[in-house]
Amino acid sequence: MSTNGPAVGSSSLRAWRISQIVADTYDRSKFAGFLYLFGWVVVGWLADAHEMAPVPAFAMVAAFLALGVLRLAMRPPPREDEAANRRWLRRYAWVLPLAPLAWSAVQAWLLLDPRVDPQVRMVSLVATIGYATVFVNVYTTVRMFGAVGATALFLPPLVLLWADPSQRALAVALTFYALYLAGALVRTHAEYRRRLELDMALREQRDLYEGLSRTDPLTGLANRREFTARLDQLALQAAHGGPGFSLVVLDIDHFKQVNDRHGHVAGDACLVALADRLQRAFAPHRALMARLGGEEFGVLVEGEGGVAAEAAQALRRQLAHEALDCAGARVPLTVSIGVGRFDPLRHGDGEGLYRAVDRALYAAKSAGRDRVAVDA
Repeated sequence: MSTNGPAVGSSSLRAWRISQIVADTYDRSKFAGFLYLFGWVVVGWLADAHEMAPVPAFAMVAAFLALGVLRLAMRPPPREDEAANRRWLRRYAWVLPLAPLAWSAVQAWLLLDPRVDPQVRMVSLVATIGYATVFVNVYTTVRMFGAVGATALFLPPLVLLWADPSQRALAVALTFYALYLAGALVRTHAEYRRRLELDMALREQRDLYEGLSRTDPLTGLANRREFTARLDQLALQAAHGGPGFSLVVLDIDHFKQVNDRHGHVAGDACLVALADRLQRAFAPHRALMARLGGEEFGVLVEGEGGVAAEAAQALRRQLAHEALDCAGARVPLTVSIGVGRFDPLRHGDGEGLYRAVDRALYAAKSAGRDRVAVDA
């Protein structure tokens, strides 16, 4: 749980984009499959399909019902799983055109069967136009979905109408409408992309500001606000039987002399260098590192009790024997450290633990600095 700064990951935004496309696609189409069932019930009833061909008529009812249920059942995977969302889109690309293809078979039958009344054929063509228009204006999340669905609906009747000289005027009218649908698909998909990109930009800005509100701008560690919130959270969990944790608070000894001797630029560089040492010292453990203010730092370490004190002692020794590179100047630093493990009965809450460790820190300072004091 280490903190490395406020940068917004492009991978998380990419995962969000894919998951949003999946969510929008599902929300727009989860009930739309049942429209074909409704259309066939109406058109089949008008055409007396149950008398002309009862088995195919009821088979189409079952097929449209099954395809509607299949769409509804294909719920999106968790948003954070980018790979699963990509797989969902690939599977849906095979499922989505099935109902349009089935409707095209119905439309072809109605156009070719001489027993079907011309008015019923016109009703079915109106339904086909409506379904194709829905595809173009609704399924714009993935342009291929709209193009494949509209083509599956429109192409078979167009071919049949052009093949019949007596339907040439209707064929011409539908051809012009097909061209309009192609342009509408390009436009509506572009509008969806613009909205999605705007949402992504707003999300990126929100994540950036949220990261900045939780991060110390100089060192890239968590700030005091984030540290306090996490301290309270861990204390509450531990008080209710959750995992234990320890608190480390350290302060640079005589830091004012560093600023007076080397300047504030070097002083800031020392704080950054110390933050880097701190992250390396506690990297093997589940730890949140924070700059609490000035030259004071805090670390929350989950796990067994002795880990925090051992890591703190190792860090203290390393700093005592190896000067930091601070803006080109080699600056020797020592630190005083207080360490304590949370005990719900003794500390009560996170603030109680912090006060106890703070007392241990000042005990280390009073004893001569450059040492670790453990709250007992």
